[in-house]
Amino acid sequence: MNRYILSLSFAFFASALFAAERPNIVVILVDDMGYGDPGCFNPDSKIETPNIDSLARDGMRFTNAHAPGPLCHMSRYGLMTGRYPFRTNVSVWPREPLIEPDQATLASLAKSQGYRSTMIGKWHLGFEELANETYDRPLLGGPVDRGFDHFFGIRASTDIPPYFYINDRKAVHPPTDRIEA
Repeated sequence: MNRYILSLSFAFFASALFAAERPNIVVILVDDMGYGDPGCFNPDSKIETPNIDSLARDGMRFTNAHAPGPLCHMSRYGLMTGRYPFRTNVSVWPREPLIEPDQATLASLAKSQGYRSTMIGKWHLGFEELANETYDRPLLGGPVDRGFDHFFGIRASTDIPPYFYINDRKAVHPPTDRIEA
């Protein structure tokens, strides 16, 4: 069975100096995935998830988690900041960042403890507005401006244009066409 899952994955890597003292940390936030979907939580799952099962077997599993909001961008905001999404105007994400420049995030906290971090996947927490949709300028206000050392991913869900990949602050290739909703 094929199943497409949008995810936000980020990893905190201890520097070589601290590697023995601090473990590497991988956080995976998945949209539209049920608790019983991966085999590590449900041996009767119809979806094969050997890599997730391996991470669960060899690492830590957290079994009592709750989403801070009913939509993915609200849950991402809560995970990244530790704040309830009702404490900010989550509707502004298409035009501006939800996370303030000086606001603490998981990534900035990890950095303060000597970790390097990478985020891969869907950000969906806003960038500064794309003036006239020009993609040759840096995209500010995203993951690398909110504590991550590196980012590769997309700005929002795959049902929200424009569609393009971002590497750190730059569009890999600007969008070349529009797809109607």
